[in-house]
Amino acid sequence: MSRPLRWAVVIGGTAVVFLLSFRVGQADPFGWLPDKDSDKVAAAAGFAGAMAAAFGLAGAWWASSGPGAAGGQSVVRQRARASGTGRINQSGGGSAPDLVDQWARADGDSRVRQTADPTPGTGTGTTPTTPTP
Repeated sequence: MSRPLRWAVVIGGTAVVFLLSFRVGQADPFGWLPDKDSDKVAAAAGFAGAMAAAFGLAGAWWASSGPGAAGGQSVVRQRARASGTGRINQSGGGSAPDLVDQWARADGDSRVRQTADPTPGTGTGTTPTTPTP
C-alpha cells in the first residue's frame, strides 16, 4: 500500500473512531455521566478525543513505516546490537533494495555484519562495523 493511501486510511479511520467513541460516550451504558446534557456531551467529546488521539498515533506510526515515498520501493531496515562475544549476521533478502537503513552497535568482542546485497557472501553491500565505546 502506498504512503499517501496509508495516510488517507489513518485520517479516515481517526474520524470514524472519534464518531463511534462519541456515540458510545453519549450512550452512557453504566450511568456514570452527569444528568445534564451539556456535561454529558463534554465528557463524551473528551473520551472520543482521547480514543481518536490513540488511534491517530498508532496510525501515524503505521503510515510512516513501510515502503518509501514512491510506491513500490523496496526498503531494508536493519537494527542490531551485540555485546560480549555475540555475533549477528543480517541479510537484506532476495533483491537489490531501493533504500537501505542500517544501524549497528557492537560492544566488547562482538561482531555485527549487515548486508543489503541479494547474494550474501559476495562482499558488496556490506557495512563494516567497528565497536562503539
